[in-house]
Amino acid sequence: MQRLQSELSGDLERAMYHWVLDPVERQAVMVNAATKCIHEDYAVIVEIACTNSSSELLAVKRTYHVLYKCSLEEDVAARATGNLRSLLLALVSTYRYDGDEVNDALAKSEAKILHEAVTNGETDHGELIRIVGTRSRAQLNATFSWFRDERGTSITKALQHGADPTGYSHALRTALRCISDANKYFVKVLRNAMHKSGTDEDSLTRVIVLHAEKDLKGIKDAFQKRASVALEKAIDNDTSGDYKSFLMALLGSGI
Repeated sequence: MQRLQSELSGDLERAMYHWVLDPVERQAVMVNAATKCIHEDYAVIVEIACTNSSSELLAVKRTYHVLYKCSLEEDVAARATGNLRSLLLALVSTYRYDGDEVNDALAKSEAKILHEAVTNGETDHGELIRIVGTRSRAQLNATFSWFRDERGTSITKALQHGADPTGYSHALRTALRCISDANKYFVKVLRNAMHKSGTDEDSLTRVIVLHAEKDLKGIKDAFQKRASVALEKAIDNDTSGDYKSFLMALLGSGI
């Protein structure tokens, strides 16, 4: 590993360093780095907590404990504060039901709780965090559907108003987007990474390296549909050199 780092530099070094790790170890390393700048990099923690299955998240947490001699929950608790801390702890501590069964009456009643919290400006309400942190993906999507029917807009759009000095509201919206449609969320991350003044290589690398062996095809298909251009073409236009070649190899690897 030291030899690899000595021969590489910059964005390519970071991308290849993460790529040579085991997929679960890769996530553990990335999430540990995020805990060290938790009020800026909380999205990484949210993504890993909300887009993995319960068994996959448990594997990441076990590997984290082996690598860093403490639990992910302990590091989040020590480094985050306020409502952001409460939300992140709920997300990384949960063991969600992964099935498709939905309780429609529960979805309707919890949509009402969310509606009241948003209407009253109480998005830091403990009940809201409990619902987002414990319900299955299928159950939450049913709740979000009821919310849209009740309010006439999606819950993520309803949460966009007002100042967000702690990052809590943005972290909450990130969690909701990851849970409701992970591919759509990652398309947004990729497009933002390539539409700023200067490419956000960290976000670009994270999405491609973390998902190349898992579900990158779904993200690529969603990107094509949303942006009307292939992800490969967008990256070809926005990056250069060996870093571009490495990302393009992952995109076309068919892993």
